[in-house]
Amino acid sequence: MKILVSLPPKKAVFSTPEQSIDQFLEGNIAGSGMLGSTVRLANLLHDRGFEVCLSSTQEIMCSKFTCLKHENVEPKEFDWLIVHESHWDGISLTFGNQFLNKTFLWLSLYSCFSLVFTFIKAGGHRVICKSIDCANTFRSVPGWEKKVAVAYNSYNQIFTPDLENHESNRKALIFVGAIRPSKGFVEVMKIWSYLVQHKLDLKLKVAGSIQLHGSKTNTGSIGIADQTFESDYIEPWLESLPDQYQPHFLGSLTPKQLQVEINQSWGAIVNPSWYCTETFCVSAVEAQACNKTVFSVARGGLKETVYRGKFKSLATKPNPETIAKLIIQGLSNEKTIYENGLLAGDYVRSKFSNQAIGDAWINLLQDKPNEPYIPKNWQTPRDFLYDLLRYSKISKLYYFYRSPHDRKILSLTQKKDI
Repeated sequence: MKILVSLPPKKAVFSTPEQSIDQFLEGNIAGSGMLGSTVRLANLLHDRGFEVCLSSTQEIMCSKFTCLKHENVEPKEFDWLIVHESHWDGISLTFGNQFLNKTFLWLSLYSCFSLVFTFIKAGGHRVICKSIDCANTFRSVPGWEKKVAVAYNSYNQIFTPDLENHESNRKALIFVGAIRPSKGFVEVMKIWSYLVQHKLDLKLKVAGSIQLHGSKTNTGSIGIADQTFESDYIEPWLESLPDQYQPHFLGSLTPKQLQVEINQSWGAIVNPSWYCTETFCVSAVEAQACNKTVFSVARGGLKETVYRGKFKSLATKPNPETIAKLIIQGLSNEKTIYENGLLAGDYVRSKFSNQAIGDAWINLLQDKPNEPYIPKNWQTPRDFLYDLLRYSKISKLYYFYRSPHDRKILSLTQKKDI
């Protein structure tokens, strides 16, 4: 079976031509979560015996499988196409609509109703979400039960606990993620300011940079975020903090470097935004793979990726102070945090292992039932609303008037039909 795995049609993969997929898989190059999940999927399917081709905007080197530029892809040569959501604009597929029947649209974000609706209506094979929570947002789409499925992301197996040094530097809290408002950094600043007021024996490390998600972004004087975000938010925040509580900005780290920093930390915090939620959050999985407790919010895919059986580390209220109080509680119960971290490590090494993720994708490629299974019964009032819209056959009309973005895409499809 020959499979195409396709990165976004407009984003560059690497900043220099010398960088390769091999270096990335070995953990020697930093990259975004989207890039990592796509490259790892291609590698995982290759290791399971499939003939894999990875397509991108640039020529890249790889010793394990073929890499092509998007324009050089011959879709008819492939049995299946697994493409990033941006390859479908509501009307046309990058590789041609005649190949929709063998295309998996792989969503990296909480996409809009119209994108999924039009893909399925046009004959797309299936829509793949990275969490059950994300999949449930499309319950209002006709055909949802058969056309929407879930496949979790894998993670880089470099992330393992350093069992010999788990006692060192336990008073460091590490934030892992892009430094921008949509990834919860405004909330991180508020959380840290609250902790500083309590004069805790704790330091903050920040692992990440806006450059991972936008290489052409004009950064500020610190060089970690958008120029306006740095000058209007980060710099005033830094000026308000005492010298001993200044955060340590680590920049963009390779997986190997990040693994070391996580292991030298007491705990981790990932996107704590209540409103810009994560579909999956591989950073949370990587931190737990190092046996660390992860603090954040009980929203989106984090409810599925973060283990909290021993310690409830996800805030159930939108106030950032709620997370800060959980961290303070954790500092007073270090044994519980340590035990929770051990169990979290076992949890992710089982649930998100290469074996588990590979099995899920193979089932999808063979049109077999797969795990995780999307519950058909209602889990939330939102599920009830979406099912009601679908059963009453008014979901298209509802989103046409509710969302300007949906209305734009749906209007384009109507003009095409005319």
